[in-house]
Amino acid sequence: MKKTELIFNLISIPVDAIMLILAGIASFYLRQHSVEIVGPIIFQLQLSQFLLVVYKIVPVLLIFFAFLGLYNLKGTRKFTTEFGKITIGVSLGLLIVMLLFFFNQSIFPSRFIILATWGLGIILVVFGRLAIKLIQQLLFLKNIGLHKLIIINGYRHNAEIVERVYKNKRYGYEVSGELEFSERTFEQLEKFYQSGKIDEILQANPALPEEINLKLVQFARNKGLSFSFVPNLFEVQRNNVEMYNLHGIPVIALKNTPLDGWGKVSKRILDIVTSAICLIITSPFFLFIAIAIKLGSQGKIIYSATRGGQGKDFKFYKFRSMFSHLSVGDEYGGSKAAEMRRELWQKNERGGLEGPFLKIKGDPRVTKVGRFLRKTKLDELPQFWNVLKGDMSMVGPRAHVLDEVDRYRNRYRRMFSIKPGIFGMSQIAQVSWPDLPFEEEIKLNTYYIENWSIWLDIKILVKSFFLLFYGARTREDY
Repeated sequence: MKKTELIFNLISIPVDAIMLILAGIASFYLRQHSVEIVGPIIFQLQLSQFLLVVYKIVPVLLIFFAFLGLYNLKGTRKFTTEFGKITIGVSLGLLIVMLLFFFNQSIFPSRFIILATWGLGIILVVFGRLAIKLIQQLLFLKNIGLHKLIIINGYRHNAEIVERVYKNKRYGYEVSGELEFSERTFEQLEKFYQSGKIDEILQANPALPEEINLKLVQFARNKGLSFSFVPNLFEVQRNNVEMYNLHGIPVIALKNTPLDGWGKVSKRILDIVTSAICLIITSPFFLFIAIAIKLGSQGKIIYSATRGGQGKDFKFYKFRSMFSHLSVGDEYGGSKAAEMRRELWQKNERGGLEGPFLKIKGDPRVTKVGRFLRKTKLDELPQFWNVLKGDMSMVGPRAHVLDEVDRYRNRYRRMFSIKPGIFGMSQIAQVSWPDLPFEEEIKLNTYYIENWSIWLDIKILVKSFFLLFYGARTREDY
């Protein structure tokens, strides 16, 4: 634990308290000046009296925050994680206030203040946290408070992860060294430790033997260092286990997925609600996109094709981004388009002829309008209809073309145990890593399947929409 991390976590406690008090004060005055809208104030209450109540409630909220892990001395938490915990903590506080209000309505002038304080409390606490995070990242850029990281890269496995993530100082890391594992690795680690250039070890090669990993873990523990690693596919699945007793014999079972049973029901409800909302919000864009596609090239506006789904294939919809005569399908380019697609496999950016997916930079089949639609993801808007129908989910593995699916369906049938999704962990990863290796995509999708929760879906959706509107655009022309 860096001193700066400890300081920032300690600072976050009074900042949270101040933001909650400001939310209460703002709600009080907002109620005073909204009589014509909300109605007359039944119980007159002075600000000083109101603040006495607020001062008693704020410590309770801070305790909730502590139990939710908002003060767990980790200085580089994800925004989506903090936002969710802040919402839960403030909502629990609201529940207590509502109970108090039920027994003594003179405590607060109106229910409006309670609801306004709840909403403003979440907004202001999040604002305070973002301000702290911004200051911390500015210090990172000045090399203050960075974690000194040693990466054991194992013959350059996952090298791009290192380049794109751990070498970006805003994540709070300073890469002190990259080692290819050998007999001298522990000697090199000892030298880094003696020189004070190591706080954490990242083992980034999932192919390293288990006994080596155990030795690395032991070294890290003996030196008081943090240790993290990139898991292999089996290790990703192994974290979702349950233990039971079978006639006195302890048995550990790999659970299928939390999506079974009620999980499937709750996910479907979330899909229906969110896809319906998204269709309503985005419907005005449909007309403009349709006109742009028609003016740009001849052919149908909506492109439909068969995609691999859960248990069965389904009809997939998106706005057409390619020339119609070069689009695969009997209703489009037919055999000519299929032949061109086979030729393009020779130039495949993801593994050539043997690659699982076809990725072509500057694809000649894509129209000018199509390039814009793909960059902005507007071509995917009709997929909300696929979600509403039940063929897809808002969150899940990416839906791929059938000739691509045939290349890996038998080997990775696990990917087809749930519905494909518009958004997902691998889709988020590809925003900053367009050439995401297939094995990494499988790992991310496997982790999602094994660790699904409604909250995980919500976090993925929030982050996806944030990246969609505010994320940096990839320079790769796919």
